[in-house]
Amino acid sequence: MSEFVQGQRWVVDSEPELGLGIVVSVEVRSVSIFFPLANCERMYASGQAPLTRIIFAVDDTINVQDGESYTVVDVKDHQGLLLYDVGSEGFIPETQLSAEIQLNQPFMRLMTGQIDKSKWFYFRRELDAAMAKVWGSRLNGLLGVRASLIPHQLYVAYTACDRDRVRVLLADEVGLGKTLEAGMILGRLLKLERAKRALIVVPDALQVQWLVELIRRFGLSPGVYDEAGYDFEQGQIHILKHSALVEETASLLTSEFDVVIVDEAHHIQPDTDGFDVLRSLSELCAHMVLVTATPEQLGFESHFARLQLLDPDKYTNTETLMHEEAGYAELNALIRDLPASRNLLIERFDLDPKLEGDELISQVLDCHGVGRVMFRNVRASVKGFPAREPRAHDLTTGDWHERYEWLAQFLKAHPNEKVLVICHEKERVVDCENYIWQKHGIDPALFHEDMDLIERDRAAAYFADFEKGAQVLLCSEIGSEGRNFQFSHHLLCLDLPDHPDMLEQRIGRLDRIGQTKNVNVHALIGPKATDENAQRWHWYHNVLDCVGRQNAAAGTVHDQLFPGSFAEVSPELEVQAKQAVAELEAKIRQGRDALLEMNSCRQPLAGELVERIDDFEWNTPIELVDMASQLLNFHFEDLGKGIYSLMPADNMLIAALPGIPPEGIEISFERDVACAREDVVFMTWDSTFITGLWELLHHSEIGSAGVALLPSKQLPAGQCLLEACFGVVVQSQFASECLPFLESYSVRTLALDISDKDLSAVLGESQLQQSITHVDKKLARKIIQSKKLEMPAWYAKAEAFSLVHKEALLNKACEKVVAFFGQEKNRLTQLSKKNPAINAADIEALALKEQNLLHALKAQTHLQLSAVRLIVTTEAKSV
Repeated sequence: MSEFVQGQRWVVDSEPELGLGIVVSVEVRSVSIFFPLANCERMYASGQAPLTRIIFAVDDTINVQDGESYTVVDVKDHQGLLLYDVGSEGFIPETQLSAEIQLNQPFMRLMTGQIDKSKWFYFRRELDAAMAKVWGSRLNGLLGVRASLIPHQLYVAYTACDRDRVRVLLADEVGLGKTLEAGMILGRLLKLERAKRALIVVPDALQVQWLVELIRRFGLSPGVYDEAGYDFEQGQIHILKHSALVEETASLLTSEFDVVIVDEAHHIQPDTDGFDVLRSLSELCAHMVLVTATPEQLGFESHFARLQLLDPDKYTNTETLMHEEAGYAELNALIRDLPASRNLLIERFDLDPKLEGDELISQVLDCHGVGRVMFRNVRASVKGFPAREPRAHDLTTGDWHERYEWLAQFLKAHPNEKVLVICHEKERVVDCENYIWQKHGIDPALFHEDMDLIERDRAAAYFADFEKGAQVLLCSEIGSEGRNFQFSHHLLCLDLPDHPDMLEQRIGRLDRIGQTKNVNVHALIGPKATDENAQRWHWYHNVLDCVGRQNAAAGTVHDQLFPGSFAEVSPELEVQAKQAVAELEAKIRQGRDALLEMNSCRQPLAGELVERIDDFEWNTPIELVDMASQLLNFHFEDLGKGIYSLMPADNMLIAALPGIPPEGIEISFERDVACAREDVVFMTWDSTFITGLWELLHHSEIGSAGVALLPSKQLPAGQCLLEACFGVVVQSQFASECLPFLESYSVRTLALDISDKDLSAVLGESQLQQSITHVDKKLARKIIQSKKLEMPAWYAKAEAFSLVHKEALLNKACEKVVAFFGQEKNRLTQLSKKNPAINAADIEALALKEQNLLHALKAQTHLQLSAVRLIVTTEAKSV
């Protein structure tokens, strides 16, 4: 026991609730301590007192009696009393410390017997290792997306976020997942801690669709603009409709958004007030993503205006852009002519004669400098799309009951096949449900706009279940938006929509990547002379040619030529429309930029991203979640078929589970299951639950101190080991950018009482965890009491060992930084000789970032004790 001096501060090991006591008198064999919080004074035998001296260290925060807080700069000992140097405020004697104290410093908790189960120590280490693995992979924000792993989508999201300022135009053809790409970019920026607040501007009818996509695919919870004094200052992500953009200008420009995403950006035309708002937001926000249709269809001037919105330094005037694009034609021809044009390309760009295949194309793309702002993938270059089978079924009259009856008979004839049924109005959906249930006993799943998100999820899940689920899903027009049902290959249109783009949206629920069979598009039509459904089918299928295939020209021609009534459609107009479709399609094909398309999905990187994510998913966090359920006392149960129940409990050690609603959820660790069942949450290493647990433990005292026994044949019984885990803390604005270069976010040491060597490498944590046994608190406190005088010396050894680990860890990180930026600087230096778009400023920016990261690692990184465990050896039992 340390020598007692009047004025010192101590705590009672078994009663920390008494707070910080102060020594008021010292006798020969006793000491009296007053506890201000409890307003009581107690006397203890000075030789065996269950007391621990409270000593704060450098960087600790201390609270004084007047309520102020200070950070300790240095600690001085003056005749047994401590003086805390707090910088400009001078010295604060320990007598002035507040009586209220939280024993959250791990070593202090161990010394006072405030211990937890030994499994907590291991759990903390497992979480640290998981986070280091995610950040080291540089796949943050991509691992947890509930979607199939599509190379071009992953490539766009990954490479777009490689730039300091993400300013991109996503112009993929319809059905290739532009919305998903934009969501991935947003999720990645948030996970990389490069953005905190986001604004998503969407067409009025798509607010709900975006809400569903962000919640179900990305685990994000946005706010939806509702026109009633909406507060953009609260919350992280906001979905705003196009029509309110101008009205909310003042609020938007003062809300400090980091990223703005504009869906269907071509609907907001240049020279409008809405576009002026976008321009102002572009100047204020670091990141901007525009999602738009194929640019060739939208006019060159408006296309240029959007590019200038993203990069005004590069796109200064239309003449320069037109001149650049005029020179693309010949190079596009050479690219398309590969491998015959290989030697010519090597000569023109002074490339290595040994280059072949993807590497040759990659070098040409780098030299040419395309695609720094725009990404455009096309169906022609993306594999996995099925064929479409248009199937018109003639009805006698075409009335609604005849359509319902035809559907019922079709379902009976195809009992093992899933059928998606869509019609325009919700009332027809309800009528159809009643008809086929009451007359034929067919129980359909229902999906329409009056249902809330939970009801829609359940309906979709019921339809997706192949064993006990519904054979048919009845959808209204708006109810089907944003949902994907590629496990079905029958689309039945009880009626046809007013516009070919809406029909494409219907077909797109099934005709998407992941569909394994041809998509049958069924239409029920009555006599052509009287049934508008029949007339629409003829116009869409035979004139615009947009049923049997996706046709980018169909919507534009329909808008230009359809007179508004089928009664006004003449044979001459049909011929004119067919010709207009053919001409516009030819124009689009001729305008395709092969360089841009290749640059929008470069191989082999795109394929490697899929493989790397696949590798991650072989080792799921299921064991970690199971361990967390045992430690935190929440409910975790295997429901079968790859689905688990995760539910909070009343006796949990924490108030709430990160990202988990109070009523609990069903989760899956398998991508295929999560994609098929939209009512379950996809649980990955990147999930809010996992990252939230990591952050929670970093700011919690849970599991930061423990005691265990170690049966051993190598060490004699009674030896003590102090296992300490130190977190690596980077105190810099560049901290998140340093994380990918660190192999670990904590260092572990193992100090033996009779040795000056670190045993952490000899006795690994997995091996140790399997060997140790639990100690009850009563025995643990006796052990601590008996070793209290020696433990500070052991801890000093552990601290010294940790500094050695830290130096090795940071040296490796710095080497990785130098290698990473050195390679990129060399690449850009060589490219600058061939590509005028690469200038000295780009290279200087890389060099500056390298210097900033090296400084942060070398000068702004320190260790902080996060957990400590006292281990006592016992005699190993003979088997």
